[in-house]
Amino acid sequence: MERAALNRIKSAWRRLRSNFWRSLALDVVLIIAVFFSIHAWQTRDLPIDQPAPATVLPLLDGLGVRSALTRGEAGVVYFFAPWCFYCRTSIGNLDKLAAGNDSAWAVAVALDYADEDEVRAFVEETGINMPVLMGDESTARDWSVRAFPTYYVIDTEGRISSRSVGYSTRLGMWLRYKRARAW
Repeated sequence: MERAALNRIKSAWRRLRSNFWRSLALDVVLIIAVFFSIHAWQTRDLPIDQPAPATVLPLLDGLGVRSALTRGEAGVVYFFAPWCFYCRTSIGNLDKLAAGNDSAWAVAVALDYADEDEVRAFVEETGINMPVLMGDESTARDWSVRAFPTYYVIDTEGRISSRSVGYSTRLGMWLRYKRARAW
């Protein structure tokens, strides 16, 4: 009985995979489902559709303090750790987004660093030009950051419109930003 059921399943699977386009469509649907499942799991405890925490932090260059948010304009707050491989490879996407005026503003917030020199080395190595703020454990708690990189797209009302954890392409960031501006 069990063998017959297993043979029927194998036969159905072979028929499904025998047509190229049907097989390709199935593969695409499965990949998308896995991607969205992982994203949902990674962001399950991150705030969404609520006011972004009011955050004023010192600048890396030591020239005062700055708010992580710019009221009235949509933008991106990007949390990174200087030792994080994915931060190193994805922060340039955000920097290009901001430099290309595809985003009204973007700010990077350093967390989980040994000292300012470690953060400075990261900034020099990556060549980013956006403002870098020096966060701490309370900043991480306020924003629910537990993994790197974590970034939030903030809408024109100062609310968290979108959030993500891990590597993100420039296109992915741009699409989330455009959605925030549209709302």
